[in-house]
Amino acid sequence: MTPISTITLPARHDSAAARELALEHGALTRQLAGLQRRMSEQVRAQALQLTALEEEVLCLRGELIVTRTCMLWGLGAAGVARPVLRRPRAPVVAAQDHMAEASGVICQTGCVGHAHPWLEADGQCRRTGVTCNQIPGLAEDPI
Repeated sequence: MTPISTITLPARHDSAAARELALEHGALTRQLAGLQRRMSEQVRAQALQLTALEEEVLCLRGELIVTRTCMLWGLGAAGVARPVLRRPRAPVVAAQDHMAEASGVICQTGCVGHAHPWLEADGQCRRTGVTCNQIPGLAEDPI
């Protein structure tokens, strides 16, 4: 048989090693949590910056289309030289506003500028399916 002192000594040594290992594991876990938090903040900031840049690209493309259209229609710099007001808006609202503006330009170009190719006899637009609001008098409700 082995004496009791030799049995308890390795047990104490193993528990000290286990405590040290648990402390080291806790320290590594805290470092990992801090790293994950910093990465989440960076990803969030990157997404906000990307959204802002995409909105700016959309605005610049619109300005380019206006500039080229004015030049091709012979309006010169007078049609181009208008101040563009930029204000921060929510991305979803900005996208909806841009879509509404684009739809209005398409309607004006197709209907008003090209002899109403989408206009039905009853005043309905074939493109949108609603009453055309580009022609004065058609948008009012007779009731």
